[in-house]
Amino acid sequence: MAQEAYFVSKKDLLQWINSTLSLNLTKVEQTSSGAVACQLLDALQPGVVNINKVDFNAATEYDAVNNYKVLQAAFTKMGIDKPVDVNKLVKGRPLDNMEFMQWLKFYFEGRLGCQYLDYDPVSRRHQSKSGDVKGARTGAGLGAAGPRSSSTASQSGTPAKHMASARAGMVPKENVNANTGNAPRSTGALRPRPHAGDAAMAELTEQVTDLKLKVSTAEQEREFYFNKLRDIEILCQLDEIKIQPIVPYIERVLYAEDDEGAAQAMEDCRQKFSEAAPEPAAQPDLADPMTSLVGQMSPLRV
Repeated sequence: MAQEAYFVSKKDLLQWINSTLSLNLTKVEQTSSGAVACQLLDALQPGVVNINKVDFNAATEYDAVNNYKVLQAAFTKMGIDKPVDVNKLVKGRPLDNMEFMQWLKFYFEGRLGCQYLDYDPVSRRHQSKSGDVKGARTGAGLGAAGPRSSSTASQSGTPAKHMASARAGMVPKENVNANTGNAPRSTGALRPRPHAGDAAMAELTEQVTDLKLKVSTAEQEREFYFNKLRDIEILCQLDEIKIQPIVPYIERVLYAEDDEGAAQAMEDCRQKFSEAAPEPAAQPDLADPMTSLVGQMSPLRV
């Protein structure tokens, strides 16, 4: 089940964060300060995060690390056993931050289920250490987010209503039919899906399973051939082996950065050893065995 958390696209992830917290993120790495993660937990379980210590305008890695300390304290209170590699996240690396946000989205939706999210994210940010977000940062993305656009604010109405509408798209599929009666009427995403969609979902699930199997097989093959190459590399480094004239060419093939470099190393090796090889000894012409035999016989003496 946990593997499904990492199949969320970047677009869907940003849309979920922006709608849940009334932000305007354009890059996943803008969550690298840890402030967004802190507020998501604050929305999920109010009071568990010391929002007064969260800096939504963290400009340095030091400020971001302090945010992650607040996040870790919240993890402890909630009993979450999730290792967080702060050193990687604060660097603003897209893949690291995306993986962490994918996991957080999976956890958030699993805990919230179909409950109504009555939360005012803007008001809560005003209670934080640096107030609401002042502007988005570019590059590494230590800033939490950009300013809210006027179009977003005008469409959202009150924060609570906006959140209810946004949360509708996050309801787990298994809970949709059981909770449609209690959902807001404007939440079209909570309507039961037609049975025709079940067949499509089953087909997609089968495709995902097949792809996972192919990926696993490819990883095993990669590991197998990598170990073989590593064994060759170790052999070439042995004292009794590395003195052999062919070893430098083998190492050139191993360490070549592209196919062209490897091909050139192999060609140089062929030329080197073809020049050094002795010419083969002349072989007798055995095209006519009888002629050869007669030539070797001594003439008969009478």
